[in-house]
Amino acid sequence: MADGITAPVSASAGLDEAEVIAWLKQHPDLLIRHPDLCEVLLPPAQPHSGNNVVDLQRFMVQKLQGELTRISHVGTELLDASRQNLSATQRVHAAVLMLLEAGSFEHMVHMATQDWTDLLEVDVISLCVEGDPERMKNIATGGVFVLPNGAIDTLLGALPAIARDKCEAADWIYGPAASLVRSDALARLDFGPTSPAAMLALGSREPDKFQPSQGTELLQFLAGVLGRSVRSWLDLPQP
Repeated sequence: MADGITAPVSASAGLDEAEVIAWLKQHPDLLIRHPDLCEVLLPPAQPHSGNNVVDLQRFMVQKLQGELTRISHVGTELLDASRQNLSATQRVHAAVLMLLEAGSFEHMVHMATQDWTDLLEVDVISLCVEGDPERMKNIATGGVFVLPNGAIDTLLGALPAIARDKCEAADWIYGPAASLVRSDALARLDFGPTSPAAMLALGSREPDKFQPSQGTELLQFLAGVLGRSVRSWLDLPQP
């Protein structure tokens, strides 16, 4: 005699195919909650004719194909992002090594504001220092700009660095090149406790070269190295 587990379902049990079908329609996630049933169920071996017959096997294969396509796209995006991060890291490292070859303070400033543009794949780079423009005329040259006091806090808030897309760049940051800039990245420069606030600005003509969602760790690292280089050349007090 069959026990209650192995006994076949019959009409006497109060279930028929119509009731099972109706129940399954109300619980379409059955196979998701019980994937082991896929090993027990017998899907049709080939498509059947008729408007009311669903080829479960073909449906499951199509669903798996769609999932594989989605996973493949995600994998491609992750691979592209990894390559871009690696390339950016290599460019920043090369920029740092370049600074070590500077023969003078003026040479270092030229490297940072001119030579770095091609290396970092941007269109303009500025070094911005807060202060009185009249008293700091001697430094406002060749990619170095004097900003009004408090301008850097207005731009960055409490953050060490930001990235901006589709921005309208100010000429007091980039000078004549401001009309080219459509996105940029800004990072604080630390020249020491007795020095004025300063900032590194990288501008690009590409509207989405820099985006607010981007990480700024590499930019902060680059700004940190540049700040230390300036302090070393000018023999400024350490923070």
